Amino acid sequence: MEKNLNISLNEKKALIDYFSGNLSAEDSKILNKWLERSEANKLLFDQLSDVWQSVNLIKYHDKIDVEKAWKEIQYQLNKSNSAQQQTTFKWLKVAAVFVLVFISGGIAHYFLSQKPETTEYPLQVEYFAPLGSRSFIKMPDGSKIWLNAGTTLTYKNNFGTDNREVYLTGEAFFEIEKNPLFPFIVQTSDISITALGTKFNVKAYDEEKTIETMLVEGSIRLEGNNFKLAEEIILKEKEKAIFTKKEQTINLTEQNSLPKENIAEIKPKSELKIITSVEPEPIISWKDERWIINNEKLSSLSKKLERRYAVNFIFDNDLLKEYAFGGTLEDETLEQVLDAICSSSPVKYVIEGKSVYIMSDKQKLKKFKHLLMR
Repeated sequence: MEKNLNISLNEKKALIDYFSGNLSAEDSKILNKWLERSEANKLLFDQLSDVWQSVNLIKYHDKIDVEKAWKEIQYQLNKSNSAQQQTTFKWLKVAAVFVLVFISGGIAHYFLSQKPETTEYPLQVEYFAPLGSRSFIKMPDGSKIWLNAGTTLTYKNNFGTDNREVYLTGEAFFEIEKNPLFPFIVQTSDISITALGTKFNVKAYDEEKTIETMLVEGSIRLEGNNFKLAEEIILKEKEKAIFTKKEQTINLTEQNSLPKENIAEIKPKSELKIITSVEPEPIISWKDERWIINNEKLSSLSKKLERRYAVNFIFDNDLLKEYAFGGTLEDETLEQVLDAICSSSPVKYVIEGKSVYIMSDKQKLKKFKHLLMR
């Protein structure tokens, strides 16, 4: 039976940008509309997702004719009738070629029909979300991971069969499938997080002094890598752990904006403080279209914007970093975000290439002086 894949060039690009971690706001809208169009599109998306993670990219060249590659896919799908399993295998093989060819910008050399040579040591798989992008990974065990900009996630290729351990540098949101035999473990530079069927966020950038873990659902255990914590630490839902690398202590804190009446009694546990009822949405919304910013100082917000838009912030003076901004952003451009910040703070900006200069707006300074956070 003849199959006709009616996919536009923009939809092909959105698919590949998604798998590569380069999905823009515009591509995201195109991809969502394409997925909502039919169940067949959703099935195709799942097939491409599985292929993307199972194929090894060996080498690539410089140029590729995208339409020619796509015609080859249609040709393979429309070949004369054969056994259904064989047809499925051919489809996956050609789909893999298309995915690799398009994203690499060249012709991929692949070996789908041959089993990889066995090695004495497991090979390492690495995913990287560049600055200015976010990425999504469906793990071999069915777990889902969202990577924030500037994040690297690595794991061994025996993941799911001998272990479920990943190594994180950057920020990621985890939605973990249960597996009693192999607990899911996230290794960071200083601490490890063990999950047993749960949803949580981990922020562990090398250049930052803290490692933050926000538990949304389930439970997780925190342990020191090269040192022992005073006692076993189990996070419960809506608790956030902040590990200070230099001091090697863990503090569990609540978002600043939480009303005082919602703050539960602090439970001292040697080096551990726990405050319940932390609202996770502002912490994990970076992965969604609606990004919630909750009264955050420009000193820390600018770092997030640098990663999100692949730019560099330069402040006229450090005092400007003390201004705070709060709001909900939805697919805004960098200029729109900066305009929103300027509307609530006595600052102005200039963009030159990849640099964003933040300066005082003297005309508004007196009006906004009381907003300074000292």
